[in-house]
Amino acid sequence: MGTPNAKVAKFGASNFEYGVLDENEKIKDTRKMSGLSEVKLELTNELKALAADDGPYLVLSGGITEAKETINLYDIDSIMKKDLYGIDIQNGTEVYTKNLVPNYVATMFRTKLSNGKHCWVGLTKGMFSLPGISIKTQDGAPDPEADEIEGNFVPRGDADTGTILLIGREDNEEFDFAKFHAMVFGEEAPVTDPTNTKDTKPETVVDKG
Repeated sequence: MGTPNAKVAKFGASNFEYGVLDENEKIKDTRKMSGLSEVKLELTNELKALAADDGPYLVLSGGITEAKETINLYDIDSIMKKDLYGIDIQNGTEVYTKNLVPNYVATMFRTKLSNGKHCWVGLTKGMFSLPGISIKTQDGAPDPEADEIEGNFVPRGDADTGTILLIGREDNEEFDFAKFHAMVFGEEAPVTDPTNTKDTKPETVVDKG
């Protein structure tokens, strides 16, 4: 009989990081973004049941046919928009053209485990849709809404054997953050230590009208 699992729960989202892939699917540098409020990851694994001999026969798997990541950040700044979408910045103004083509990027974030460790999630190659704008009038204390973008991801490398998703758990004995970072972004991207958010206090925003 196998060993029972530990009683662990996941919660929280932080340390969002992305890197832009060049024409050779290499990443020279990455960028961390603060203000992450929510991440949703949806995977589609298509299965088909075959019938034979007057009954169920086989179940065939098409592998991961779709991977979507939805990111909510309190502010997607101009630099991130330039990286993700190739938007030109002219005189401090974001210029959106009709023939805009997003760049391929890799992303990474972490969530906490109730055992004091973290679980890291990386997606290796995808494009994000443009963020919309949702603004409402202020009544009382500021209550901002996060910017939301949705990305569709595909395998990096070979179309059949390439990697889409990586999940690294610090409670696994052989986990090494630097190696996980390299698996997501490649060996050329520099590694910086994760931000420790355990003891940070929320910033107080003063409304000056």
